Amino acid sequence: MYVSGLIAYSGSALVGGLLAVSLLAKYDRRQPAFTFGLFLLVIGLWATTYVGYLVASTEAWLLLFIQLSYLSVVTAPIVWVVFALQYTDRDAWLSRRRVVLLSVVPAGVLALVWTAPYHSYFYAETFVRTVDGVQLLETPPAIGHRINVVYSYGLLLIGTGLIIGETVTNNRLYRRQSLVLFACLSAPWLANGLFHLGFQPIPTADLTPVVFVIIGIPLAVIVQRAELTGFVPIAHERVFHTLDDPVFVLTASYRVLDANRAARRLVDADSDQIEGRDLTTILPAPLLEAGDLHPELEKAMECVIEVNGTPRQYIARLRGTETATQGDPRGCILSLTDITLQKRQQESLEAKNEQLERLAGVVSHDLATPLATGEGLLHLVRADLESPSAEVDQSLSDLEAVHRRLRAFAEGLPALARESTDVETPTDCDLETVAREAWEVVDTSDLYLSVDSSDTLRADASRLKQAFENLFANVAEHAVDGQRGATTVRIGRLSTASGFYIEDDGQGIPAGRREDLLAFGVSTGSGSGYGLAIVRTIVEAHGWSLSVTDGSKGGARFEVKTLPHAP
Repeated sequence: MYVSGLIAYSGSALVGGLLAVSLLAKYDRRQPAFTFGLFLLVIGLWATTYVGYLVASTEAWLLLFIQLSYLSVVTAPIVWVVFALQYTDRDAWLSRRRVVLLSVVPAGVLALVWTAPYHSYFYAETFVRTVDGVQLLETPPAIGHRINVVYSYGLLLIGTGLIIGETVTNNRLYRRQSLVLFACLSAPWLANGLFHLGFQPIPTADLTPVVFVIIGIPLAVIVQRAELTGFVPIAHERVFHTLDDPVFVLTASYRVLDANRAARRLVDADSDQIEGRDLTTILPAPLLEAGDLHPELEKAMECVIEVNGTPRQYIARLRGTETATQGDPRGCILSLTDITLQKRQQESLEAKNEQLERLAGVVSHDLATPLATGEGLLHLVRADLESPSAEVDQSLSDLEAVHRRLRAFAEGLPALARESTDVETPTDCDLETVAREAWEVVDTSDLYLSVDSSDTLRADASRLKQAFENLFANVAEHAVDGQRGATTVRIGRLSTASGFYIEDDGQGIPAGRREDLLAFGVSTGSGSGYGLAIVRTIVEAHGWSLSVTDGSKGGARFEVKTLPHAP
């Protein structure tokens, strides 16, 4: 009996420790599997103290190992409660203050245990007796011991009760999991209860840690091999079933393991009808082709499905699941994202944008005729006046300038309307690539483009390119009109904010003109004054901001600051 007990406790200590280290190393401390590993570590230490107890031969050493065992005895119920709270999605109860309060009684118990030789509050007495040649320490319980038993079993019952409460869930997967967990972990507590009632195959030695490790082996294996990450908290079920979008969890052969409420509404099935069924027998027709799943589901496909008599638009996608260590699929998930509202908003926005562009086109067209008439009349007036006075000639020149501005406005109006619409589908754009593509289509004469740094932007590539074209054209215009033309244009990523800059080494822009520079019709040279306005419109359509300042070489610098979440 002595040798078999020594082997049992030694094996339990070793196996429990290895399982604990495996779980603690693999899982995050916020996961129930991590806490279960911590629980196994406590049990392993408990078994280790009994190894020492069985090999000790004096009363002092026997008492010491019993005292050491209580470090695990009082810790195990607390860790068990923490595990149960995590498993049942009650992490909010795990405040530091509550854990400290739970530890008050165990701390008092430890104090009584370690001072037991000096009083009789925990043990009525201690004496050594020999059983089959083995020295054992008899410790008849006193009031402190009974308090510890009541308190520890209270915590154990609370944790176990929380887990039992989850066995009534409607989801059979989680119900089975909770039942298995409860059944496995009931055995050690039963063994501990029998020990306190006097059933002791090895006198004075508690077999609870041995039973715990025996039961912990299959549980730990389940945790390690589970397709879900460790013990799956019941919170996953609650979150899963409250998702607004339909989700089906499937086996590799497309049989339904689980489906949330939105998915059940989609196929008009309750929980007893859907689990275990072939998905192709219950899915709506738009998701099928020739009696099988639609091949486009593997990429993501748009479809229209009628739900409760109302057509809904979805993006459906089939995704495979793989284990962390193997590439073989263990099943898949079919998810459908409801985009009905987004589609309606997009259609409404597109209709408004089309209406705006049509209006701009109509205004531009309607302005063309009176402008042409006015320009023709002005030409006739000049032809009729052989030698107009200086004042009349200046007035005619001013009128011609007004006509030019009005024609530039009419021609630029459709572009302003088009570029002012918000960017709805941005993509990843490389700053340098877009800038160089714009540089190639602008007549930049002898200017040189220098890229200081690049970045990835979420933008509409064509509209961003248009903004660069207008900015480069603005610099090229000044290179001809200005007293000191630019020779180099530099672009790069902002160092103090999210965004990018374009600057030149020309004569710059006076500070007093910068506020009005980006307004419609305000020109920095001989142009129409709409190029930079379109740049500002494109920038604002992306949700960004545009500002003008001095360049590092004395020229003009345009800074585009993107939103904080942009790359």
